[in-house]
Amino acid sequence: MTYLLQALIACATTSLIIVWMRRPAERFGLIDHPGGRKRHDMATPLTGGLAITLSLFFALSVSLPAMGNYQVLLVAVALLATIGFLDDRGEVFPRTKLGVQVLAAVLMTSWGNHFLHSLGDLFGRGPVELMNWSIPLTVFAAVAVINAINTFDGLDGLAGSLVLVILAYFAFFAWMIGDANALKFLVVLIGALVGFLAFNAPMPWRGARTFMGDTGSQVLGIVVVWFSIDFTQKSAGGPPPVTMLWVVGIVLLDFFTVTVRRVIRKRNPASPDRAHIHHLLVRRGFTPTQTVLILTLANAAFGVVGTAGWLLGWPDRLMFAEFVVVGIAYFAVFLLPARFMRLGRRPRTGAKLPRPLEQPAWGVLADGKVSPIEAAPAALLDPASRPAWRQSLHRVARRRRPAGGHSHPPDA
Repeated sequence: MTYLLQALIACATTSLIIVWMRRPAERFGLIDHPGGRKRHDMATPLTGGLAITLSLFFALSVSLPAMGNYQVLLVAVALLATIGFLDDRGEVFPRTKLGVQVLAAVLMTSWGNHFLHSLGDLFGRGPVELMNWSIPLTVFAAVAVINAINTFDGLDGLAGSLVLVILAYFAFFAWMIGDANALKFLVVLIGALVGFLAFNAPMPWRGARTFMGDTGSQVLGIVVVWFSIDFTQKSAGGPPPVTMLWVVGIVLLDFFTVTVRRVIRKRNPASPDRAHIHHLLVRRGFTPTQTVLILTLANAAFGVVGTAGWLLGWPDRLMFAEFVVVGIAYFAVFLLPARFMRLGRRPRTGAKLPRPLEQPAWGVLADGKVSPIEAAPAALLDPASRPAWRQSLHRVARRRRPAGGHSHPPDA
């Protein structure tokens, strides 16, 4: 009963802070303006992450004596929330933020004695012990998960919904192994996250009223890392490490695929783009709400497989082999976005399509005049086909445009 009361306090506190910070957000520089890769159409406060963090500390303040085991985690949360707040204001260089993430991970491993020392029996030859590689690999994994969750903060409600599913599985693990303090921490954080999603989740009658920003994504990321290690390395009878691959599955697979794609194209792995799975699904014609539901349900299904494997006693090597197969399939489909965008489409034919009756598309003739292109209205209205049409128009314009000249549709 105490857990639920504290969760309700965290939920209400988060909502109140978000509402109260609407006007001060602009004075503090916590406003995300549209433009560039951003697709929201109005300036939106970046107060969600700050509200989640403050409400978490406030709701747990009455239970601080029992939270002694999470002292290092709370310090790491405060550290990442601070650097995230400054980053949301535009006052932090990427290398500085990365350095603070590494520092938080080192505090977790060296001060909190929280690190991976075994990966389980992944290959049927006994447990894979990390030994001297324990701390370096834990720091690397922690930074990767923090940034993976940050990259999923690209649609209203997506990152919050995915982490909410992950935390729900963690709370179930804590209940199964009888860890009351972990259960309290997770339930309170879930309450704070629900309060944030009330203002961020896609609703048919309104847009998002706040974003979590780097503050929220980094705080949620370190919490996911902490409890992934806590349940698999320190809790007696807890789930094996391979279960966490399934619980955090979609986030890890997308981050790995995007990183490999950027390396293949000789780009900076940390450079942003719009080729994550949620961007691709939207370009295929799914609405943002449908995309959030698809990815959230997919990650929940992944978690069911991992949890069932733990409860039913499936061998680690079997669960790991299944995850590798799923990962290879994911990698094959989403590594090259252009191939995914063409997947399932009808091949083009040479037959001309009827001329649209209203709102014709425009092409550029050799003499610089503008002429309608023969096209079907249904094709132009299909969101999945618009990128291909735009590219086709640009190619025609480049071939037919006079040197140094530009052409525009009428009244452009």
